[in-house]
Amino acid sequence: MTSTRTVTVAGGQLAYTDSESPVGPALVLLHGWPQTHGCWDQLAVLAAPTHRVIAFDLPGIGDSAGLHTDGTKHQIAAVLHEALVALGVAKAVFVGHDIGGMVVYDYIHHYDNAARAVILDAIIPGIDPWDQVMANPRLWHFAFHATPSLPETLVRGRELAYFSHFFDPLTHPDHLIPQARQKDYAAAYATPAALTAGFDLYRAFPADSEHNRKLKACTTPLLYLRGAHGIGKATTNLSTYRDGLAVAGNQAVTAALVPDSVHYLPEENPVGTWRAISQFITD
Repeated sequence: MTSTRTVTVAGGQLAYTDSESPVGPALVLLHGWPQTHGCWDQLAVLAAPTHRVIAFDLPGIGDSAGLHTDGTKHQIAAVLHEALVALGVAKAVFVGHDIGGMVVYDYIHHYDNAARAVILDAIIPGIDPWDQVMANPRLWHFAFHATPSLPETLVRGRELAYFSHFFDPLTHPDHLIPQARQKDYAAAYATPAALTAGFDLYRAFPADSEHNRKLKACTTPLLYLRGAHGIGKATTNLSTYRDGLAVAGNQAVTAALVPDSVHYLPEENPVGTWRAISQFITD
């Protein structure tokens, strides 16, 4: 991947890296919380021989810190679309992890330049089993992050310690995210604006849920992936997520598990994650 660069959109600059590979369709990668585009580094190396790989920092975070949105995935998808038009990307495969997966879900329902889409270990607001998952006490942080001002007050200056609480338990013990990488992520959220932008992603969930429930049918082929070691800890199973997406109007949904991974699939098992994505793209 090249060094980080920026593309001008309404309201500021969106940061991204670009392999500039001249072959294959573009592969657009969106990270989750509390990460940056760096979570895709290993997978991008695997994909670059056959795809132009473009990995973005979400608005307000990392090198996109100067770009503000309201945190709704619909607004972020609009920013992403504007950026891709500016970059001349006419057709792409969209891959999103966690919050990035929520953005991908919105994107494919509103824009026609998605050839295929992949969502990695994300719960889509408003789509079954959203209500069931929200009742799981293990996801206490959803409500905490949505509280006005409080998470900023308690986390500011302690980003690494707080983020590690999520990284370490939600990663396969044999494939932990290195401390150096965790420090990079903490630094990317260390400014007041970036920290708030991250929590605003959660504050927008009620609006996201209402929006998603009103969406119409979508014909974009969609692959839903979860970590094989993570799904065992969940209160739901893989078919529940697949069926929820299908009932919501996604007409071509498949689902699979990535071995040796819990939640951070592209970093825990980049080879296995890319294998699943590549097979889906080429089928």
